[in-house]
Amino acid sequence: MINIASFTFQFDPVEDRIRLVGNLDNGEPRVDFWLTRRLALRILGASDELVQHTSKRVSESPPEFRGATAQFEHEQARERMEVSNQPIPDTDKPEGPELLHRIDISHRDGRYQLRLFGQDNPDEVAAAGVVTYEELHQVLHLIHTGADRLGWDAPPLFTAFGREVSPTLQ
Repeated sequence: MINIASFTFQFDPVEDRIRLVGNLDNGEPRVDFWLTRRLALRILGASDELVQHTSKRVSESPPEFRGATAQFEHEQARERMEVSNQPIPDTDKPEGPELLHRIDISHRDGRYQLRLFGQDNPDEVAAAGVVTYEELHQVLHLIHTGADRLGWDAPPLFTAFGREVSPTLQ
């Protein structure tokens, strides 16, 4: 398992996928995954419930203001995001990025552990990283941006409060 200390995203219209690169420029072992439309939309769809259950500010807001509170927190995180538009060099692996099968997200003490499972061995964690609440919002923003750029009809984030949302990310 590779520990991911930094996440980088690239939107590839030729592959019609989002490329997630762990540890691009930080000296740690690099790992590349393809994020499919299906998985990206499931992650984005489950993000409302994840934020509602793990953000103290959102969960303590009156129900009619939870979506707006989550959107406010999301916009604050997005504004503080450091963005680089440098090209991502190809991976050293001859087979290229691995297809991402599943992402599990768990929350503890204000931090989120993201465990990534590849298609080649779907029962074993291929890589994992820990992010803050703000960084989680930044990851969700980048996935949403990729879905928009690729024309995947992603719904707006944090508008499903009060609706029944699937909690699984597979």
